[in-house]
Order: sequence, then structure tokens, then C-alpha cells
Amino acid sequence: MGNWQVILIALVPRSRLVKNLTLASLSFLGLLVVIRTLLWSRASLSHSFLESPTQSISGSKHNINLVVYNRVPKTAGTSLVHLIYRLCKRNNVGITMVNISWNGVYLNRFNQLQLVHNISNRHYTRPLLLHGHFAFLDFAQFGSTLQPVYLNMIRDPLERLVSHYYFLRFGDDFRPNVIRKRMNHSGRQQTFDDCVLNGGLDCQPKDLWVQVPFFCGHAAYCRIPGNPEALETAKRRVTEDYLLVGLTEEFDEFVTLLEKLLPRFFQGSTDLLQGSDGWHLRRTKHKLPINASTRAVFRDSRVWQIEQAFYEFVRAEFWTIRNALIHGPRIDLHQISTQVNQWIEQKFFFQRTRPDTVD
Repeated sequence: MGNWQVILIALVPRSRLVKNLTLASLSFLGLLVVIRTLLWSRASLSHSFLESPTQSISGSKHNINLVVYNRVPKTAGTSLVHLIYRLCKRNNVGITMVNISWNGVYLNRFNQLQLVHNISNRHYTRPLLLHGHFAFLDFAQFGSTLQPVYLNMIRDPLERLVSHYYFLRFGDDFRPNVIRKRMNHSGRQQTFDDCVLNGGLDCQPKDLWVQVPFFCGHAAYCRIPGNPEALETAKRRVTEDYLLVGLTEEFDEFVTLLEKLLPRFFQGSTDLLQGSDGWHLRRTKHKLPINASTRAVFRDSRVWQIEQAFYEFVRAEFWTIRNALIHGPRIDLHQISTQVNQWIEQKFFFQRTRPDTVD
């Protein structure tokens, strides 16, 4: 059979033979190019998509243009944003505060729309941290294409109320001469225990209803003290909408995690805390511990039970996230420890991807 092939080729005219050989060569070269392209594409895909682990969060350049921090009052929020104010120039980020008139925390529907529109259509491109005392605001609800990263911080609900009570009377060591609430001398000197015993107006169980509605949002049912439906919504917000919700009692842990998760905003925070150069955690003045009978009054109330359930839920979520990222004892940035905390190295891969080429 091989001889017949040679004879047949030999019988073909020279010009036609050259033409056929040229076409065959071009076809063969084209086939080689196609094969090489396919092999290169597969190798490239394998390297960049299938096998390469992701960068660590701290080393990647995430396009996070907006961080929303709807601060719960008296949870060390001012101490946290003070870090950003100190670091904003170094990290090339912006920060601005929303201040609602009459110390309100709920925006009317028109102002919700205006706030979202204003932030979504700002003309400068620098990443922004928006903070203030306002209830959760869903940007997508108002047609914004921005996808903010939400963060917040809470504390033991009864301790938060006690801190707020004394803060209104005596302020803190951050601005010690500012008078927050006008009252007579006897009212100012009344302890929280005495206020509860005498049925005072700013020490009732309903006054605990702060942290749950801050996470629940602007809906009417969120504002009803002790509403279980508001609790469920607040929990869902924590797990679905917030990147991280910290604990005032674990402030150093929270800042350490934020520096890892949001380095564009918080890079240098732990160094600032360790150095304490002009920075410190605000502390309420003249705050006294409360007695057992006062605690019993609150623990018998439904509002405390709902708020406490939310606090315990957030605490469990926080430590689950923390322990998946950090191995070691509790972090105290102001103490020199012989035990070393380590970031847990975890990587992920993409495998068995079809089709083999990327569009």
C-alpha cells in the first residue's frame, strides 16, 4: 500500500504537487498552533485558577469602597473610630460621621433615600468609612449599586445601660467638661441602684432596648421593646450582612481581626494601641458597680432576656470567627505576653472546573 502511495504522488504534476504539499504544511502548522494554544490555555488555567491558592486577605487588594459602622452608643465606638481618624491619611481612606438631629437613631424614609444617594454618588474615589449612631440601613433597598461592608460592636446590655446612665451625669475622660444632660444636683448624684429603687425614668428595663433595634433596622416592629421578631431579624443581620461584630469586652481582639480583614482601613491599628501615643479607650467617670437586687429587677424583664440572648448569640459568633483565624490566648495589646498568638494558615483551591477555558 505504501508503494502505491509513492507511485500516485510521483504521477502528480510538479506544480500541483507543490501546491498540495504547501496546503498540507499550512494545515499541519495550523493544527500545531491550535494544539499549542489549547495546551497553553489549560496550563494557564491550571496555574491561575485550579491550583493556585488565594492570597491572604491582608495581602490582597480588595476593592472595598465603603465600610458602614452604625455604632451602638456606649460600646467603645468612639475609641474605634478614633483609630481611623489617626490612620486615615497614612492608609489613604476617608471617614465621615452621620449626625441625626435631636440625637435620633432612626432616619425618616426621605432621609434614608437621601443618605444612600449622597454616599453612592460621591465624586471622590477614596474608600470611605461611614459611621454614626443610626439603625441598620440596607443600601440595596434604595437602589444603590454599592455593596457596603458592615461592622459593629456590642457589649453586655446591662453594663451598657449603666455606663450610659453615668455618662449622661458625669461624662468621660475623653471630654471631661462636656455636660450631656441638664439635671439638678440630687438627680446627678443618684446612683443607678437608687434610680431603679425609686423608679427613675432613665434606668428602666425598657431602656435596655438599644442593641437589638440597631441591628434590626428601621422597621416598626424593630422598635417594640422585647419583640422576639426583632431579635430574629437582628441575628440574621449579624450572620448575613455584617463582616464582623465585635465585643467591647474584647476590644483588642476585635481590632486585631479588623486589621487582618480590612487592612486598607485598619492597617497600623494594633501598633497604635500598643504604643498608646495619644490614644486610649474612653472610660465613663464615676461609674459604680450595681448590686444583686438591681440585677434581679432587670433579669426578670422580657427586654433584658431578649437583649441578653442577642448578646450571647453575637459573642458565640465572634469567638467562632476569631478561633478559626487565630490560635492562642486572649489578646491584650497593652501587656507583654510570653505566649505567642499565631494566624491559622488556611488555603482553598478550585478544582474540576469545566469547561477548561475561561471566557
